[in-house]
Amino acid sequence: MRHAILLPLTFFALTTGALAAQPDCENYGPGVHFSFRMQVGADYTEEEQAIFDQMHLRQNGIIARDTRRTAKGCIEAWVPDGAGGFETRYYDPRNLEGGRFPPGALRLQLD
Repeated sequence: MRHAILLPLTFFALTTGALAAQPDCENYGPGVHFSFRMQVGADYTEEEQAIFDQMHLRQNGIIARDTRRTAKGCIEAWVPDGAGGFETRYYDPRNLEGGRFPPGALRLQLD
């Protein structure tokens, strides 16, 4: 019985910890916010969104090897660190603010 409770609690702690480590780009903060969106056609696939995010970053001088959208709406980008490796950076898709490392960010060193 104890193992039946311990396993779901462990899974919950691991998944919420990973989400808490990511910046929150969907929370606009206090105040009143208005937005307008017009769409023709279907939503982008994950691959299409990653390509558009890479192009958007590149237009602003950020060369990313790969991108993806996080659960909280940020752009997660693998950017060269200048020492032969890559580091994970997070950007707000509205204004490309960020680039900070959240706690536990992955740093990859390729030898």
